[in-house]
Formats: sequence, structure tokens, C-alpha cells
Amino acid sequence: MPDKLDWLNEHFVLMKHKTVQEVVDNSHYKIPFELRDLAIRYPLAEDYLKKLAEDGLYQKATEFLASNIHQRALAWWAYCCVLSVNKELLEKPHQPRDLSDIGARKKPEIPDWAKMPEQKPYDYKADPEYVRLQSSLSTIKMNTEQLIQQLPPGVWEQHTSLKKKVYEEFKKIVGMDPDEMMAKAVAQAEEIMAMPAEAQQKAPIYQMKKELMEKLEKIRLDTVAKIKEACPVKTAGEIKEQTGKALDAVYACITAPTDQNATYCLNCGNECPETCEGLAALITFWCYGNLTPNMEQVVKTPPELAPNGMKGLIMKCALAEGGSRSFKERMQLYFNIGREVAFGQNNWSEFMKNREPPHKNPGLAAFDGFLGRDPGTADENPSEDARKFERFKG
Repeated sequence: MPDKLDWLNEHFVLMKHKTVQEVVDNSHYKIPFELRDLAIRYPLAEDYLKKLAEDGLYQKATEFLASNIHQRALAWWAYCCVLSVNKELLEKPHQPRDLSDIGARKKPEIPDWAKMPEQKPYDYKADPEYVRLQSSLSTIKMNTEQLIQQLPPGVWEQHTSLKKKVYEEFKKIVGMDPDEMMAKAVAQAEEIMAMPAEAQQKAPIYQMKKELMEKLEKIRLDTVAKIKEACPVKTAGEIKEQTGKALDAVYACITAPTDQNATYCLNCGNECPETCEGLAALITFWCYGNLTPNMEQVVKTPPELAPNGMKGLIMKCALAEGGSRSFKERMQLYFNIGREVAFGQNNWSEFMKNREPPHKNPGLAAFDGFLGRDPGTADENPSEDARKFERFKG
């Protein structure tokens, strides 16, 4: 496959296997179903990886590269990805949400232009429609009296007597006759309408709503308390201490891969496996190749363990909340970091001249794991730092 300009005279010198099939056989790499035809058309590992990158399949490219890069270089790649996301979050940090806010009802913030104008208490008696209805009612009463006068003698008196008996029986059962019920309802309505808004909230229906909301809030608080008991949250100081130790362990094991440093990586990684730093420490331990350091018997690490850990680390870094890059931009950046490492251009040899490792200098101008041009920037020229590094010889 002809090289494109950005791949010209660059080769993956730190790849372990020459062909894709060798990666499958030796590193237990599983070719994704949709990429099987691509692996057949590009059987060489370099060509296959380049094609994935050219097609923008950076996530798939990082997974394959992680399975075919030397273990020590893989650990350095993981370390650089953590430095990259940490620097990004330092520039634009994420404010974590308190568990106590889960399910809490929040009053929506309404902009001034959308707020309803302040209204005065409604005087329904001054409403023109109310005045019209009152006038119509008076007319109806007048017409009714005229019709009653036109009835034959005794008919209206019989009706009145019958109505009185019916109302008396109704009152015995209900406690008041229909006219009294209507008058009471109208009086209550007028009383409520005349109340201020605060007094209206004391009505029974509002009291029932208040009691229901109080019960729901109690259930919510009990649930939050159980979550906090089951998943205790680490303090910021504890996380900072554990992640700092994890990065110390990673750098120490990369620069001096000994049983002692590998054990240190394992212990530090197990303290905070939920963090990027802790996962990087575990990956570095798996890259060491021996699951039982400091013991006579060597238990070889399964070849897929460290690559799968790297797959999880890249996903975790790419999904980190905060920062300025999108998921796609981070994936492309992490692949470019891995490509630099596999080329032998990005390694730890230059930093070993300094007394402190890169993560001890977390300022905004510090090393962020990437030497070349950030795909999210417009600078087409590699940085000055990239010229300091020669192809890795070790």
C-alpha cells in the first residue's frame, strides 16, 4: 500500500508481529466482524493499522496497536494518555455532582423575558362579563315572576308546597336543602377568591399535595443515604494521594522494570482502580509479564490482559467529563500518541535526564504525552519538543 505524506519514512519499529494473523495467534487479538475483509486485503500489520487510521477508525486502530506493541512501550503509551487527559482537565476542570442532588426537585430558572407580569388580585365583580350575567339573571327573574302571575290559581301554591316537602326530606338526609348548599358553595368560592395566595395554600387539596411531596422527599433522602453507605465517596485529598502514587509507580516501573516496582504498580493500582491513574498502574504491572513478582515461580501474564486494559483506559480517558476535546478528538489524539510511541519517537529516555518525571510538573506548559501536532489545533508543524527525540534504540 503506498504511504501517504504523513506516514512517509515512518515505520512501527516497536511492533511485535509483522502480520495481522500473527497478532491474532500470539496476542489473542479478535478481528472485529466488520473489519475481517479489511484484514484480508491488508494482511501486513502496518498496512492494516494505517488503513484504519486513514479511514478515521481511531478506536479500532488503538485496540489493534495495543495488541501489537511492545509491553514496555504500551505502558508508556498508557502513561502518556493519562498525562494528556489530566492536562486537559487541569485547563478546564469538571465539577462533580453531589450524590445528595440525585432526584432533587429544582426550581427552573426562568429568564426575565419569559416571566409573567405581576398581576393584581382578580376582582371578578368588576369583570364586564360578570356584570352582563348579573343583568341577564335579573331579567330572567323578572320574566319568571310575570309567568307565575299568569298561571291558574292554586298551581303555583301546589308547586311551592311540593317543593317544600321535597326540600325537607332532602335536608333530613344531607343536612341542608339544595338552595342552602348552593349558597354555601358560592360563599366558600367567594371566600377563597378573596384570600391571598398564601392563605389559598392552606386548602385541603394543597395540604394533601404538601404531605405527598414530604413523603417523596423522605424516600429520596433515605435512598441517597443508602447509596452513600454502599458506595462511599473518596475525598479529594485521598484521590490525589492515590493517583499520585499510581503515576509514581508507573513511571518507576517503566524506567526500571523490576519485581519491586512491578509489585508497587499492582498495589497502587488496586488502591484506585476506578481512576485512569490506577488503571494505568495495573496495565503497567500486566506489561511486566509476570503475575507473581518476588517469587521463584514465574506465572506469565496472558497476552491479551494488558491490551484489554489499555482498551479500557483509552475509553475511560476519552469519556472523562470536563476538558475541551470531544470524544472523537480524544480518540484521534490517543491514537497519535500511540503511533509516536510505536515509531520510537516518543519514549522516556529524554525524561530520565531530569530529576523529576513528567507528571511531577503538571503546569500548563508541561509535557502532556504528545510530541507532535495536536489534531485539534491548526499548527501544521511539529512542536520543538518533537525534534529533541530520536528513534528509540532500546
